[in-house]
Amino acid sequence: MSTYEVEHNTTDPSNTPTNRRRPDLSTFFSTLSEITPDTDRSRPHAVPVPRDISAAFYSLAEAFNVMRRDGSAAEQGTDANPELLTEMIQSLLREAETPPREVEGVSEEFCDVLDRVPRASLKPDQTCPICNNPFLEDQYPLVVRLPCHATHMFDLECVRPWLRLRGTCPLDRVDFAKQEREKAEARRKVADDDEEEEWDGMYG
Repeated sequence: MSTYEVEHNTTDPSNTPTNRRRPDLSTFFSTLSEITPDTDRSRPHAVPVPRDISAAFYSLAEAFNVMRRDGSAAEQGTDANPELLTEMIQSLLREAETPPREVEGVSEEFCDVLDRVPRASLKPDQTCPICNNPFLEDQYPLVVRLPCHATHMFDLECVRPWLRLRGTCPLDRVDFAKQEREKAEARRKVADDDEEEEWDGMYG
């Protein structure tokens, strides 16, 4: 009877699929769930304290730092540009020192409806601007296109935590979270106006 390694052809390292290193973001998302204004957060009526918000920024900065360290060996001898990731880390650390009063990132729904890029339309030289890994290196890539520009494509795993915390495009800083808030405010205003009209009609 042959071994698992022989049956699955894992004895030769050249036959092993490329391992895309991803940092563990469970701590970050756990912290985020405590401080986001989403209705399904675990403490719906609690006001987040600055240290909790700061912890989320530090947690994501550390995860990105792990990604940068793990990717540095792979980048040797390539044209990969780690500047964007470094800028993102520095931005997170600055925010962690003087955290905002509330997290103003995008909602989970925003991430869920981002335009998915089909594998067939990806080119071999296209890489995620955050992790610098080629999209096609992954057997089942989950690549999303941000609404600000057709060429702003990212691995969802890389861009989602940034969007949830910061709400901006990492490349041109278009503020999607602000756009979401403005749309929500406009919907609230329309609903309030409709309600007012109903009351006016009852007593007119």
